[in-house]
Amino acid sequence: MSFRATAFALVGVMSFRATTFALVGVMCALEARAGVRPDALPVSAPAPVSEPQAGADVLADMDPTNDFVVAPPDPIANCEEKLRAAGVTFAAAELPVKEGRGKRPTCGVEQAVVYQRGPAKLRYNSAPLLSCGMALGLARFEQVLTQEAERYFGQGVARVEQGGTYNCRKMARFNLVSEHAYANAIDIRSVTLKNGRKLKVLGGFGRIDAEPKGPEARFWRSLANRLFDEGAFSVVITPFYDGLHKDHIHLDEARYRADGSRPSG
Repeated sequence: MSFRATAFALVGVMSFRATTFALVGVMCALEARAGVRPDALPVSAPAPVSEPQAGADVLADMDPTNDFVVAPPDPIANCEEKLRAAGVTFAAAELPVKEGRGKRPTCGVEQAVVYQRGPAKLRYNSAPLLSCGMALGLARFEQVLTQEAERYFGQGVARVEQGGTYNCRKMARFNLVSEHAYANAIDIRSVTLKNGRKLKVLGGFGRIDAEPKGPEARFWRSLANRLFDEGAFSVVITPFYDGLHKDHIHLDEARYRADGSRPSG
């Protein structure tokens, strides 16, 4: 049974916290075959992984055979051309890959860009420094964000507050390399509508133990669901996941898939 299939079966019969500990055991059993350390594996998938909806232009990594690879993302052929075709204005950036030593992980990425303007012409509090693949994902994010804002509030978005992209570090909760170490992730804290109304994840996402009552909570949850279900990103993590994500939505293009856009059951 593959790692994904094993994880799916485990999540279906127990809570996320219990599943996480069980997955560690599964990964230890797979260690010899995979040729990697258990502490280098993605044990944090909080819910069953669904396949992208039919017809979606998938950017997420859907290859189950590379889930155990711990490294910067592979270069994407003609990625800059794809960015231009997606309506992205960008500048090439240098983020050399540096091998890890001791507690410091390998960081950097071969293809890095500064994301200056996307297809929806949104403003960011600071220009995101991203892997080229994440820049493609952010262009998709802008499109889905605009659609959801118009759906719930009747207008588009003017500004996005992001909480960081590149950060050479491991994950906060697990002994795993963060996708932020490769500029392959972004944290979204808030968006501002064209009428000036600011929508924050903190407080606006709503209680995680109850159905959303207001349009703001429904907006955030629908946005996160779509970003994962349509394959815009490999990983989507929201306040449903843990307290560390109570004030932002984490998006990345990891080699593994993790759906934190929903309650874990």
